[in-house]
Amino acid sequence: MKIRRNAFQETLLTLDHTPGRPADLFSRACVQHYRELRLDRFGYSFTQVFEPGVLKEVALLEGRPYAPLADLSDRPGPALARLGELADNAADLSVPGLVNVASALITVSRIGPASRLLRPAAARAADPRERLEVAMLDFMVANRRDDGASSPEAFRRMREAIESGPVPRARVIDVCSQAVVWYLKRRELHEDDFRWYVATGCALARDPGRIDPTTLSAWNRALAMIPAGKRQAAATRRYMERTREAAQEAIRRRQEPYELNFLKTYYESTLKEHMYVTGDADLALEAGEALIALDPAWAPSHAELAEAHLRFGDRRRAAERYEEAVTLGPPYVGHHLLGAARCREQLGEPERAVEHYLTLSELAPRNETLLAAGLRLAEKVSRQAREHFELLLARSAGRPAGPADERP
Repeated sequence: MKIRRNAFQETLLTLDHTPGRPADLFSRACVQHYRELRLDRFGYSFTQVFEPGVLKEVALLEGRPYAPLADLSDRPGPALARLGELADNAADLSVPGLVNVASALITVSRIGPASRLLRPAAARAADPRERLEVAMLDFMVANRRDDGASSPEAFRRMREAIESGPVPRARVIDVCSQAVVWYLKRRELHEDDFRWYVATGCALARDPGRIDPTTLSAWNRALAMIPAGKRQAAATRRYMERTREAAQEAIRRRQEPYELNFLKTYYESTLKEHMYVTGDADLALEAGEALIALDPAWAPSHAELAEAHLRFGDRRRAAERYEEAVTLGPPYVGHHLLGAARCREQLGEPERAVEHYLTLSELAPRNETLLAAGLRLAEKVSRQAREHFELLLARSAGRPAGPADERP
């Protein structure tokens, strides 16, 4: 199956993408925000933050070593070269400059170099806003690099900064949104801090006229997770309606990729709402189709719709959506291929499943669990495929090749 080199792959690699070709909302927003980078004031915007494994996948698809990309010794393209120069000259940057350069690095999964900039930023942070912004990025790094082990400390520092002096209202609500989401997902902060952030966010959001609609959209989407976790459908939908209304107001004011992404996240959450809270297949699939219509170049949206088809019992449509996600390219090509392979196997189509496992074996030739699954199916389908998996398993285990493996 052909995997396309897409705008996301280019953006994560170079912080730029080819003009005139289809580009997803993340890539468009990421490139735009970097072009508008300011070093003298806070405000660098994020649409999404990825774990280091996504950059590993891009490096593999590009045929480039991962480590030099991750540590910025490999700087493909002028945009990333400029960002690397800024990082090299961190001593010349103000605290806002350090935070914004680190933010740009985080958006393209250069987590290590971003973390190195945050150490001098933390040492020089002199007021509540500076301390808040450094702690927020420390949380993002922890959340994506060490499964949030140091997130509770970062949230404690953010709370301390908010309580110690003036911080913009919208920025406090942004922090409260992150606190709600990551407490409910992975308990990445202490319960007393979680309750404080909920109360603080609710109090500040009582005056919506003074808050940007993108901030309100993210806050209501976070709050919707609380009743959703209790399967309280009506309350979940009330918060989700507020999420949608605020996103649409943001788009009415400024129809750019960043604002459009808030409507996209509304559809993502609506899809999950109907998968796991209401159990309404029609509404779930409708949300998935709307999600794809808004951002058709984004492979994960096709996979999310695949998951909905799978949950409601349509493995064939799930397989097709996973396969469409693969053809669109990264991120998460391996995950999408594995989903497609499992669906094809469950459909009684081992030949198609083996095709996907063969592609997976090119992406992860040392993953013994994956190779063993491919071998198990290949034994029913093809001697050549079986020998391929046997060879890779032998190499992975350090065993000498057998007679069937003694070929170039």
